[in-house]
Amino acid sequence: MPRFYNLPEMPFFFHLITVIAIALPAQLGYTFVFGRGKILHFGPIGVSTVAAYGTFLTLNATGSFLLGLCAGVLMALAFSLLFAWLSFRLDSDGLGIMSIAVYLALFAVVLNWTSLTRGALGLPRIPRVPFADSAMSFALLTTGACVLWTLFFLWLDRTKLARQVSALAEGEWHAKALGISRAGAHIAAFVILGLTLASDNFFYAQYYHLLHPSDYYFPAFVSLLMITVAGKPGSTPGAIIATILLSLLKEGLRFLPFPSAVLGPLRLMLFGIILLAAVWIQRDTLFPKKRTI
Repeated sequence: MPRFYNLPEMPFFFHLITVIAIALPAQLGYTFVFGRGKILHFGPIGVSTVAAYGTFLTLNATGSFLLGLCAGVLMALAFSLLFAWLSFRLDSDGLGIMSIAVYLALFAVVLNWTSLTRGALGLPRIPRVPFADSAMSFALLTTGACVLWTLFFLWLDRTKLARQVSALAEGEWHAKALGISRAGAHIAAFVILGLTLASDNFFYAQYYHLLHPSDYYFPAFVSLLMITVAGKPGSTPGAIIATILLSLLKEGLRFLPFPSAVLGPLRLMLFGIILLAAVWIQRDTLFPKKRTI
């Protein structure tokens, strides 16, 4: 039987490393889609939800981490392709609204299909992979996966796909005149984001030994969006730095001498202020002016 780690007794250094390593791949994926591509995709937390539940419901049923990971990846890809299909059928505003609607629908299914998901109770006692049961080994495992994803995105920034996504964001009609397919570029971008979400959620629930729907409330998306904007939209190095700094800030707030009833709203207010400031500073990057002849 795996050992269930008592989080407060975990060395805080390993905790920080693990939290950052788990969060960064999905952050890089969303930076690529929303930051570089200017695609108003507001449903990544919905993809995270189905990927996580697909993974650990399969794990509970089969006892196989490999089958659980495969199920999570398939679920993430299926809904990523759905969002990609919506992205080249709708305009930007329509995609933003529809992606939120799909996320809310998925979340409602998770909360109400209690015979399968246990609803608001979540899935407890989730084991870790047998070879990474200690704090240090799990931190090393997640860091290794994070490094591989980071190298992939640094390489991706230099590829034809990245240039196509940037061109579509800057001027779709000009990009189409150059032979760039919006459908092809969006499908590739959404698939990459879906894979990063499946990777993150494979580790996240293992780390806390719990899969709970409260981890997939809308504030989780606000955090994802805040880091993307604060790190300069579309910038991989910026996303890395912003993820590290804001994760340290989030974890550091735990040490403030406030009760949880005060600390939770205080954290949301602080992150809201950071998001507003980042949007104001990065407004020309987020909302570039259309080129004129």
